Amino acid sequence: MTRAILLTLFSCLTPFISYCGVLKGVITDTKGEPLPYATVYIKGTTIGTAANAKAEYILQLSPGQYTVYCQYMGFEKATYTVTIKGAETITHDFSLAEQTLQMKDVVVKANAEDPAYAIIRKAIKRRKFHKEQIEQLQTSIYMKGVIRNREMPSNIFGFDISGDDMESSGGGGADSSSLGILYLSEQEADYYTDGKKERTVIRSVRESGNPNGFGLSRMPPIVSFYDNNVNPLWEISERGFISPISENALLYYKYRFQGQFMQDDYTIYKIDVIPRRLYEPLFSGTIYIVDKDWAIHSLNLWLTKKSNLTGIDSLQIEQTYLPLKKDTWVIKSQVQYPTLKFLGMDFTGNFVAVYDAHKINEPLPDSLFKDKVISSYDKNAKKKDTSYWTDARVLPLEEDERVDYNKRDSIHAKLSSPEYRDSMRRLRNKFKAGDLILSGYSYTTKENKHRFATNSLMNGMMEYNTVEGVVVSPKFWWDHQIDTGKTLNTVLGTRYGFSNTHFNTYGRITYTTNDRSWRSRKWWLGVEGGKYIFQYNPRNTITSLYNTVTTLLYGRNYMKLYERWTAAAFVGRNFGNGFAFKLKGGFQRRLPVANTSFYTFSGDGEKLFTPNVPDQLSGMLWEVHNAVLAKASVSYQPGVTYVQYPDFLSPQYSKWPVFTLEYDKGIPGLLNSKVDFDNWRFAVSDYMNMKLLGSIEYNIGVGGFLNKNYVSLPDMMHIADNRLIIASPYLRSFQLAPYYQYSNTADLYAEAHIEYNMNGLLTNKLPLLRRARWNVVAGTNTLFINTNNYYTEAFIGIDNLGYKIFRFLRVDVVQSWDNFNNRMTGVRIGLDMGMLGLLGGLTVDEDSEKFEW
Repeated sequence: MTRAILLTLFSCLTPFISYCGVLKGVITDTKGEPLPYATVYIKGTTIGTAANAKAEYILQLSPGQYTVYCQYMGFEKATYTVTIKGAETITHDFSLAEQTLQMKDVVVKANAEDPAYAIIRKAIKRRKFHKEQIEQLQTSIYMKGVIRNREMPSNIFGFDISGDDMESSGGGGADSSSLGILYLSEQEADYYTDGKKERTVIRSVRESGNPNGFGLSRMPPIVSFYDNNVNPLWEISERGFISPISENALLYYKYRFQGQFMQDDYTIYKIDVIPRRLYEPLFSGTIYIVDKDWAIHSLNLWLTKKSNLTGIDSLQIEQTYLPLKKDTWVIKSQVQYPTLKFLGMDFTGNFVAVYDAHKINEPLPDSLFKDKVISSYDKNAKKKDTSYWTDARVLPLEEDERVDYNKRDSIHAKLSSPEYRDSMRRLRNKFKAGDLILSGYSYTTKENKHRFATNSLMNGMMEYNTVEGVVVSPKFWWDHQIDTGKTLNTVLGTRYGFSNTHFNTYGRITYTTNDRSWRSRKWWLGVEGGKYIFQYNPRNTITSLYNTVTTLLYGRNYMKLYERWTAAAFVGRNFGNGFAFKLKGGFQRRLPVANTSFYTFSGDGEKLFTPNVPDQLSGMLWEVHNAVLAKASVSYQPGVTYVQYPDFLSPQYSKWPVFTLEYDKGIPGLLNSKVDFDNWRFAVSDYMNMKLLGSIEYNIGVGGFLNKNYVSLPDMMHIADNRLIIASPYLRSFQLAPYYQYSNTADLYAEAHIEYNMNGLLTNKLPLLRRARWNVVAGTNTLFINTNNYYTEAFIGIDNLGYKIFRFLRVDVVQSWDNFNNRMTGVRIGLDMGMLGLLGGLTVDEDSEKFEW
């Protein structure tokens, strides 16, 4: 008997020989208008499906007799009885009448409270019960995600994006007007949760135009409106949004009773959800509540810019729940519709998830959660063919989706051909004069085995300083792919100063082995050496471009330099589980240098320029000397989770802090080394999201010198100081600190960088600011050595400045204090890090897997 049942089930699940029948059709209202994503399911179960955007549905059924329900928000449920005899296809179109709402049980009096409030209060009272009643959940999921572009200009910023160009770059669904499908994928998965941990097992995935695509490793989560704070579509907002039945929902929402109706043996209430104030993180729309159970029956809610939605323009969420058993309602379908308009483009998407085969509070194997894998793929998840998807697909494809699959498959074959890839490589290799000014030139050989690149004028190829005068400093990179996961990276920096007539060159070779079965797990080792110019502060806080401008225009030569010969080796290991270490050791011969050029537009340079040794460090011993140095660093971040792809493991973001311990040692005697010191530092950094209350980010460190028998200028503890109006990296630097003013050799010091981003907590209350979606940021940067030596600064600013999705500006007002009661006030402008790269470029010490002395 058991064997017969298993064989019957197997026959229904096998895509090659299917003995299951099919019920399909279209779902419309009585006027013939389609009802997209309507729910179709078997009476007495949660087994069923949903219609697609064209209201077409398909439901596979094994032989037997079934009562099939069809329901859609705002319409009466329809019933159809069908008998399946074998592998047959039966067509039945549902026509749903608009729901007739009744008010018979509710008496509305003038000036009386709307009846909706009493219903919502009961739903709020039962919120925690429904949130916690499902301690363990198993469900299968079918998900389809589609992103379309509905409008597209002919060019953006002068770049032609015509239909032909879109197609050649892989826009397979686009027609001649550049309109069409940008992304299409389907997935089947099983989802498990024990209330604290979760696991998704992806059984099959298909991504249009990419046979190697993985789709979405984290499928859109079940958006639970039983949570006080709701964050749909992969947590699109740092703050989240307030649920209409949250604990304090009555403070944020108004409600309007629309009526009630009977469905099976349940009374369902329809309630309008209305935000009390605009520009608060609130939903608008309709929610249906089940009488007596006070559970969610279904909902249709949306967010817009007036809900403090960022990143996209709007998001609509539809959910349908079904009763699994008494007082237990489970989600059957969820549809999320994001939209975005910018630069003349109009994008819309829908992510449809259909849940089936629910199991509530049944034991789950401990093995599901023990390995910290939150999502995994079956080995053959990407290998399912078209016939499999034809049988397994829950939502019928729309016409443009069928076309997109076929078109992108042919385009992928073209783009994957060696001839096409080689032609594109040759096109990218073409030299343009602007490359030497802005980005630098790069050249790649066939199969990307070798890549050669240079820097640019904006990226440090030419500068001016008082030590070298006019400097030409080209840099050259060569990357060689030895084998899959094994690379050799080299960089050579050269420079010539026309005033001091010194020619310097410095090189580094790094060999890296990446673990092909574990992303981010790797070894690297390398050597570096040569003679070059360096700043005393190894953090390189003064960019060459900034120093060139201040020296020539204002007579302020902030950058202080020295020459050194170096021979060093380094090694590192990232274990891919949150733990990493780095080691470095080497020899240096340090050579003091002096100003040789005194030209400036602002007057007499000999009077304006300061000596090359910072005034603040003039009392420190500085001479030609040898130094043998060693450095070790260990970092660890607990709580790392993983996605297990078919062929590799990929670490995911952890919510725990990062702990870092560093130790520097100056070794005396060896190779005539004079340096003799021991320096340590321990730091903790973290980002804490407090939802509606904003977020706190911090980087706190302590350290000091255990031994300082001989500490040279480059070996001192230097802070990341800054005098530029462009903000230096937040949480790692001091925005107003004078250069070298607080360099020290203290036995013990503490450094703290703390930032509180209100994420709209205050600005959404101010009429002039809430429309702009600006965020107030406040915090402090503090260095404390002792009561006679400290520096602190407090700042308040506005973040998220910009337009649409282009919000890369921040402006802060900063006030500083020190132990001498000196006060400074300044303004700092923060830019996106990609923009900051234009302000000084890479130095030789910033472009490989290593860390500084």
